[in-house]
Amino acid sequence: MNARKLLLLDVALLALIILASRAALVVHEIGGHAVPCWIFGAGKVSIRLSALGGGYVDSERELRGWRGSVMSLGGIALNLATGALAWFLSRRLKRPSLLIFGAGSVAGAIVYLANGFYYGSGDPTGFAPATGDLGPVQWIWVLFLPFAFGAGWLACRHFTEFLSSHVSMERLAARLGWFLATAGVAGAAYGGLWLALRDSDREGSTRQWRVEQEIAKETERRTAAPTMATAPAPPAPAAPVRVEDVKDKVPSLWGPCVLYGTFALAALLSFRKPPPSSPPGGVPPAVSIGLAVLAVGVVTAFRLLG
Repeated sequence: MNARKLLLLDVALLALIILASRAALVVHEIGGHAVPCWIFGAGKVSIRLSALGGGYVDSERELRGWRGSVMSLGGIALNLATGALAWFLSRRLKRPSLLIFGAGSVAGAIVYLANGFYYGSGDPTGFAPATGDLGPVQWIWVLFLPFAFGAGWLACRHFTEFLSSHVSMERLAARLGWFLATAGVAGAAYGGLWLALRDSDREGSTRQWRVEQEIAKETERRTAAPTMATAPAPPAPAAPVRVEDVKDKVPSLWGPCVLYGTFALAALLSFRKPPPSSPPGGVPPAVSIGLAVLAVGVVTAFRLLG
């Protein structure tokens, strides 16, 4: 593969990652969260979708009980269902676009579930509708590690099969090198674009949400009015709660590190054997440019309307 063909392939992959991630976000937020809010009569619903990151749905009235659980967990459930279907169809139809959507949706849902249980925040709190407290079952996050390994192994294995139609994948070094030069470069480019377009005031992580929850609890504790028969003189304003004040109440980063390390280990092990040979192929310039233009249009629309 010469430099021109590699560039066309990387541009097409980056565009497909962008389009697949935005499609998965729409499925998650609108199909999984907004639609249940409308069905259950939660009143006015507002939807926010970021250009390359996540999103959120707010409703006029909070849903409680099993309805709240359906709303909280609906996005993850739909991502798993649509991702698995796309992954299955990609194997039958030989469509790399469906493979990227399927692998991304399934892996994203696994990450959200594992990190949600580990940090006790985010959509997985729908498993505890009465209290929203996942502390007693935090250990469940480890159960998602085998699924992360399987998803990582299958995704990388299937992608190397796709690459085998473009370059020789007989040697281990070639499989690893071409994977990094294609999926690695496209993924890094996506990450860079996300950082450049990220709204830090509105986009966070399950860990950040847990930190914010603990700060809110500590702030409420510090400002709670004393219960005394005769009210004392007004206390001095409490000092603002800092992240350092609650860090001992937030799980460390080693859990997510183990999770992402599991994905990385699965990827490396998937390269051990050469993939089945495939007929020669390539990405036509018109396809690569067309996907890039479409991706730019979608990101622009999300940026303006999100």
